[in-house]
Amino acid sequence: MDRFTSMSVFVAVVEKGSFVAAAEAMKISPTMVGKHISALEHALKTKLLIRTTRRQGLTEAGQLYYQHSRRIVDDIAKVETLVHSLKTTPTGRLKITAPYAFGNHILIPLISQFLALYPEINIEIELADRKVNLIEEGFDFAFRIGEIIDERLVAKALPDYEMVLAATPEYLKKHGTPDTPEALRHHNCLGYNQHQSEKLWQSIGITPNEGESLPSRLVINSGEGARQAALMNFTIVLQSKVILEQDLLNGRLVRVLPELSLPSYPMHMVYLPQKEMPLKTEAFISFMMEKLWQRLMTLSHL
Repeated sequence: MDRFTSMSVFVAVVEKGSFVAAAEAMKISPTMVGKHISALEHALKTKLLIRTTRRQGLTEAGQLYYQHSRRIVDDIAKVETLVHSLKTTPTGRLKITAPYAFGNHILIPLISQFLALYPEINIEIELADRKVNLIEEGFDFAFRIGEIIDERLVAKALPDYEMVLAATPEYLKKHGTPDTPEALRHHNCLGYNQHQSEKLWQSIGITPNEGESLPSRLVINSGEGARQAALMNFTIVLQSKVILEQDLLNGRLVRVLPELSLPSYPMHMVYLPQKEMPLKTEAFISFMMEKLWQRLMTLSHL
């Protein structure tokens, strides 16, 4: 006989006080109750119950077995409830990765809203400017800037990651406001790193003459560092709207050459395909495709 079923029957016999009452609770016959108790006693090689015509009681072994059986039956019931809840209520853990700037400025505030809506979901976020391996590193979602080349992933398109040219009013007052891309040659134009910087500036129409380099006296490998340099009235910065949004809104920075078409990069939320998608995953996709789209579209008006 199934050991767990026999254990459940034994617990019912102890708590209901008789085979008949236990049979009714377990929806089996009193004879079958007796078989389950006999099977347990045979397997344990000891008596669990003392029964007379007037009462029943527990042996010392029976008392010990009951205490532990009660705990096991409760634990199994809790586990079954938790598993059932996975199919009825979004619950569980999600592991997410995103680039630093996007994560800090855009994603984390939205994650906080999501968690408030779904109190049974927990989230772990790793911010990193690298492409993680979702399978090997156990991530549920990744937010990526750039083309998606891994065909194994489901990729949900988001608004493009847009760039903007900006400087402080004080910088422009001192050095003048450029009215063409070529005029930027005469300004401090902040670089990210020498190779990427030149490619980026060339993409907006500044092509160095042979043997020349662009006027980047300062090269920084951090978007936030580039922002700080611009705020110190040192440079014209070409940086993402995500990073410069608040500075543009409050006037600490102003756009330079706003009519110029600047590079932008495709952005996606990616995850692995699943035959049966958990509710927590469905909830996250639905929330982000609505709220994240709305949030990113506000940047397009800067």
